[in-house]
Amino acid sequence: MSQGGAQTVEAPDAGLSSLSSTNTATFGLSKHLSIPLFVKIRSLETTHKFKPASSSAKYKNPDLFQVLSKISASSDLFVKVEVLDGNNNRIIPPVQTPYRQFSGNRRIWDAVMKLPILYSQLDYSAYLRFELFEIVQTKPVHFAEGRLSLFNHENGSLRKGTYKVPINKDSPAVNYKTEFCTTPLEDRMINYENGALKKEPWLDSLSLPIAEKLKQQETCPGDAPYHLFVELPNFSLPIVFSDITYELPTMEMLPQADFDKTQLGTENAGAMVLTSVDLTPRKLYDPDFDFSTLHNFNTTGEASVPGSAGVPGQSGGSMTRRAPLDPIEKKFNILSTSVNNNSLLDKEVKPSPQDRDELGKILRKPSSAILADNEKRILWKYRYYFSKNSGDESQISGPLQSQRQFLTKFFKCFNWENEQELDHAMKEILPYWSVEKIDMGDALELLSNQFNPHNLTAALRRRLVDTSGTSRDINTAEEQKIEKIFKSAMKLREFAVDRLKLASADELLLYLLQLVQALKYEVIEENPNLEKAPLAKFLLQRSVENGILGNFFYWYVKVENEDQLNGGEVVPQSKAVNGAIYGVVLNTYIEKLRSFCQKTKSPQYKYLKRQIAFIKKLTSLVEKIRTTFKRNEATAKKVQFLREYLADPSNEMLSFPDPFPLPLDPSVIICGCHPEESSVFKSSLAPLKITFKTITNFKERSLSSHSSQIFGGTKKHKYGKYSLMFKIGDDLRQDQLVIQIINLMDQLLKNENLDLKLTPYKILATSPVAGLIQFVPNETLDAVLSATYDNAAPSQSATTANGILRYLQLHSRMLHHEEPESQSVLGKKKNSIPSQDQEHAVSSDLGISPTLMDNYVKSCAGYCVITYLLGVGDRHLDNLLLSPNGKFWHADFGYILGRDPKPFPPLMKLPIQVVDGMGGMTHENFNIFKNYCFITYTTLRRNSNLILNLFQLMLNANIPDIQIDPKRAVEKRQRFLAGCH
Repeated sequence: MSQGGAQTVEAPDAGLSSLSSTNTATFGLSKHLSIPLFVKIRSLETTHKFKPASSSAKYKNPDLFQVLSKISASSDLFVKVEVLDGNNNRIIPPVQTPYRQFSGNRRIWDAVMKLPILYSQLDYSAYLRFELFEIVQTKPVHFAEGRLSLFNHENGSLRKGTYKVPINKDSPAVNYKTEFCTTPLEDRMINYENGALKKEPWLDSLSLPIAEKLKQQETCPGDAPYHLFVELPNFSLPIVFSDITYELPTMEMLPQADFDKTQLGTENAGAMVLTSVDLTPRKLYDPDFDFSTLHNFNTTGEASVPGSAGVPGQSGGSMTRRAPLDPIEKKFNILSTSVNNNSLLDKEVKPSPQDRDELGKILRKPSSAILADNEKRILWKYRYYFSKNSGDESQISGPLQSQRQFLTKFFKCFNWENEQELDHAMKEILPYWSVEKIDMGDALELLSNQFNPHNLTAALRRRLVDTSGTSRDINTAEEQKIEKIFKSAMKLREFAVDRLKLASADELLLYLLQLVQALKYEVIEENPNLEKAPLAKFLLQRSVENGILGNFFYWYVKVENEDQLNGGEVVPQSKAVNGAIYGVVLNTYIEKLRSFCQKTKSPQYKYLKRQIAFIKKLTSLVEKIRTTFKRNEATAKKVQFLREYLADPSNEMLSFPDPFPLPLDPSVIICGCHPEESSVFKSSLAPLKITFKTITNFKERSLSSHSSQIFGGTKKHKYGKYSLMFKIGDDLRQDQLVIQIINLMDQLLKNENLDLKLTPYKILATSPVAGLIQFVPNETLDAVLSATYDNAAPSQSATTANGILRYLQLHSRMLHHEEPESQSVLGKKKNSIPSQDQEHAVSSDLGISPTLMDNYVKSCAGYCVITYLLGVGDRHLDNLLLSPNGKFWHADFGYILGRDPKPFPPLMKLPIQVVDGMGGMTHENFNIFKNYCFITYTTLRRNSNLILNLFQLMLNANIPDIQIDPKRAVEKRQRFLAGCH
C-alpha cells in the first residue's frame, strides 16, 4: 500500500473486485487498505449569529469570565477524535488537535490527524466521534460533540471528501445515510471541493466569492448550534466495505451412510450410530492472540519446532509465525524422525497413491515455502525411496517427476541440532546423490542464506554461556554441535560448487550476479586465503581462466565491496566474521590474474587496467561538465563542450593508445570514439551518450599477425560502432538485475527452441552510483503514435491510421536481413519445439515485411509475460519502445515486484495501440500472440525453481525494491502458480 498526503491509495491485485470492458478497476475493497485513517479538521461554524453575554450579565455573574465560549466567538477550543464501533465501544485512544490561535469569528484548525487504526480494521458500523473541549479553570471541560459514520450504509461505500458534521451539546445519533444538514449551495460547493465538478480557474475566481456570500445568507436545516467541517481522504476509486470471513467452530457434516436407514427397521432408524468416523480438526482464528508469547514459549530449540534456527529456511527471523506444538505432538515428531526407530523399515517403503500425490505437491513447492510438520514427516519417511532411485527416473511414478528437487527439501525436514539426524542425512542419504542428479536451481539454493552455517547455528550460539574467568566445560556440548553443523553445511556448499563446475562459462555468466551475492555466506574467519571458501575459490579460478567471465566478476565484486565499505549493504547475520569478504576476494582476484597473465602471456590484466583508467576518465568528464555548467544551462553548450573534449587528441579519447574490451560487453573491442555522434542528455545528472569506434575483426587480426612473419602482410582492421550511456548519480543495480533475469529467461526459452526476439540490452554498474547502459536504436511508443508517416503503406489495402502499423510499413521498405537462429547457451532440449512447427505472424494483408511482423508479435508476447512475472511497474508509452527491426521491448525498471507509483496498476501492460499494431483483436496475429504468451508462460513456469532461487540469493543485496519488502521478492511464486499442475 502507498499513501501520499492521505489522498491516494494503492491496493493489491486482489482488491480489484470488478472489471469493466476496458479492464480497469471500478472499486476497491476496504479489507485491502492497510493504511492508517487520516482526518482533516477544518473549521467550526455557528448556525446562528453569535450573541456574547452582555456586560450586565458579566457583572451579575463573574463566573461567566471563566467560560470564554460565552463571551467570545473565537474562544480557544480543541477537538478530540476517536473511532467507536456500533455498540459505542471505543476502538482507539483519542487523538487531539494541536493548539491554534483563532481570529475573527471563526475557529479554523486545518489540522491533519493520523489515527492509530487501519482502514482494513474498521467495522461496518464504525464512526468518528468529534468531542470539543474548552479550558475552564485550567481543566478541559466538555463543550459539544458530533458523530460521522465512516461507511454509507445506503451503498456500502467508504465516505470521502468534505462533510458538515452537526455539533450538539448532548450525544447525537449517528447518521449512516447520505443526507446531511447542508443547503443545496453547500452541497454543490462540497462536490466542487471533492472533485466531482470540473474546475475552471478563470470562472472559479469570479464565482467562488459570490458563492461564499450566498452561503452565509442561507439558513441551515436542523437545530444543531454548531457545524464542524471535516475532510476525509479522496481515493481514485470508490472503496466498498468488505471483511475477512472466518470459519465458525462448527462440526462438519457426518458422511452419509451407504445403506438405507429403513433397512434397520423403523424403530431403530433414528438410533443409528456411525463408528470410526474421522473428523477433521477445525482451526479457529483469534485476532487477539499474542504471537510474542510463542517466541518466549519455544526458544529452547526443541527438535522439529517450527521457527527454530536449526531448521533451514525457518530461521528465527522468518516472516511466518507459527504456534508451538503441544507436548504430545512434539514427542510424535521426534519419534517420527528417530533414526533408531524406523531406519530399517524406511529403506524398503514405497509411497501409496495418496502419499505420491502429497509428495508431488511438496516437491513442487518453491524453495521459499515453509514446510509443515506433516510434510516434513512424509519427506523423512521416503528419503530412501527418492535417494536410491535418484539416478533412475523410470522408477519414479508420474506425480513425482520433480524428484530431482527432493534433496534440498530433505535437508529442511529435520532438525540440524539433532546430531543423530544430521549424521544420518550426511552419511546415509547424501552419498546416494551425485552432482549430476540435481538441477542448477537446487545448487543455487544450497548456496543461499537458508543453508548459511551462521544462520543454522544462530540459536546454539545464543545459548552459549559467557565463560570468561571460569571453566569452559559448560559450553563443550554446544560448541561441538556448532562445529558439526558448520562442517555439514560446508560439505553441502562443496557439493553445490561441484554442480557449478559442470556448467560452461556462458551458463555461469547467467548466474554470476547471484553467485557473487552468495559469497556473503562463505566462511573466511581467520582464513584470508579462502581455503574454506569453496565458492570463492571456484569463481576465482574460472574468472582468471576466462576473460569474459573475469570481466564481469571484477565489476560485480568491486561494486559490492564499495557498497560494503560505504555502509549501504544489507549484510547478513554473519557480518561480524564475514564483513570483508569482497575486499579479500577482489585483492585475491587481481593477484591471481596478474600471476596467470605473466605465465600465459595473456593480455587480460592489461585490459583490466585500461578499463579502470577508462571509467575514471569518463567519471572525471561528467564531473567536469557538472562543475563547468549550471544545472539549468542550455544542453547545446554541454554537447559542444563534450564533442570538443572528445576530439582533442591530448585527451586520448578520439583514438586510444591501445584497444581494449568494453567493460559493458567484453566481446566488443573499442579503439576510439566518434565525437560528432556523442551527446549529453537533458538531465541534471548530465548523462553522456558516447559512440565508440570498435574493431570487428580484432581476434582475426591478432591471429594473422603471428603468421605474417612467414607469409607476409596482415589483415586490415574492420571498424564498427557501439553507442552507450554513462551515468553518475543513479544506482543501476536494480535495472542490472532485471536485465539479467530477462536474459536468463531468453536463454530458457531458446533452450526450448523458442526465440521471442527479446532485446535484453546490456547494463553494468561500475559503482553503487554509476554505470554503463547500452544504447539501442529505438522510438518510444509515444513518439511512434504521435508521428505521421505519409504514404508509408505500399498498397491501398494496408492503409491504416495506426502509428505502429505505419511505422512498421515504413521500415519494411528498408533492407532487413533475417537474423540467424540464436542458440541457447544451455543447449536445446530433446523435446523442444521444432522451428518448422512454430507459427509465424501474418503480414501479407498489412503491407509489412514478414520478418518485422514476426519480430513484433513474438517480442510483444515475450515482454508481456516476463514483465507480468517480474511485477514490473510504472509502465507508460515513454518506456515502451520499438526498434526499426520490429522488436518491441521495455526499458526503465525502477519499479519491480509489484510496486507501482500509480494506484491499481494493471497486472499486464498491453495498450490497445500495441494490439492494433498486430492488425487488431480480430486479426489472426492476435491469436498467434496469445498462443506465444501461453507457451512462454508454461515454459518459464517449469523453470520457476531456478528463477525464484536467483531472487532468494539477492535478498541481502542492496536492491531498493527488494529491501522494501524482502518477503515479496521470493513470493513472486504466486504468479508462477508454483505447486499447481
